[in-house]
Amino acid sequence: DYPDAIRVERRDGQPTILTGISPPWDSLSADLGGFREKFAPTAFDGLVDRHANDPRPKLDVPFLRDHDPSLITGRTTNGRLEIFKDAKGLGYRHDPIQTTAGKDLIMLVEDRTITGASFAFTTAPDGEVWTEDDKGNPIRTIYRASGLYDISAVTYPAYPSSSIAPRSLDAWRAARGVVGESSSLTISLDYDQTYTAAPGLWRSFLLDAGNRGAKVFCITRREDTPENRAAIQSGFGDAYEALAGVVLCGPDTLKRAAAEAAGLSVDIWIDDSPQLVGVPTQARSIKAGTTVGYQAAAAAAIARLRHAAG
Repeated sequence: DYPDAIRVERRDGQPTILTGISPPWDSLSADLGGFREKFAPTAFDGLVDRHANDPRPKLDVPFLRDHDPSLITGRTTNGRLEIFKDAKGLGYRHDPIQTTAGKDLIMLVEDRTITGASFAFTTAPDGEVWTEDDKGNPIRTIYRASGLYDISAVTYPAYPSSSIAPRSLDAWRAARGVVGESSSLTISLDYDQTYTAAPGLWRSFLLDAGNRGAKVFCITRREDTPENRAAIQSGFGDAYEALAGVVLCGPDTLKRAAAEAAGLSVDIWIDDSPQLVGVPTQARSIKAGTTVGYQAAAAAAIARLRHAAG
């Protein structure tokens, strides 16, 4: 639990306010289900420091209790919540409205019944990088968020759920290990069920593999149409340029056959559905897991909740 996450500040003749840091910069979170996370000082640049002439709507972030919209005690647009970049992390000052919920909140924080703060955010497509620590544990670093949706005082100062399926992490770790052992590999990375389930994870792998001398192709059973090619290019974003090529073979062709027709000898298949690959015994398949598609849909639909690491 980060000690500066939330606290009461009382001043003579001034309203009682809540202040805190959520999240602190460059501080590793607890285990989030197979990985840990930290935020770079750039994570919320462009969100909390918008210029007065910025054409985008004014940042509207409510302060909640346990991420419950019915327990709102203020928001940035009514002046009761101020969010700012601090040397330690993302700072805030909150003047809770004096409803029952607001009064209770101050009492609970002052009594240290509530000691944690959490927030809801989304990450920009190119805003995260995945690495490993010296023990081989996955580390996710957030460099740029695309949205900030609430700050909450929380009963349980931890992430309520992981947005990355454990088997996606296992596949990433296995693929990263293979690339680390051998250069000049030819790799096929599935798009629809693997990459889209954890784009930040696989974007980092794609860039790292390319830097190590591997060639990564995207072989997909989508129909070869301009619309599908544009969708895949958009999905990969800035990492698209790191791909060695894209092969769209249609739903009636196994990926291995499509690779052979394109003159490719694939060493590693990273694919959630290896039965659609037709992998021969001399090649290796890394299965990401059948749950990742569901996980991706959920992660794309809602703002993922993150705790002020600690």
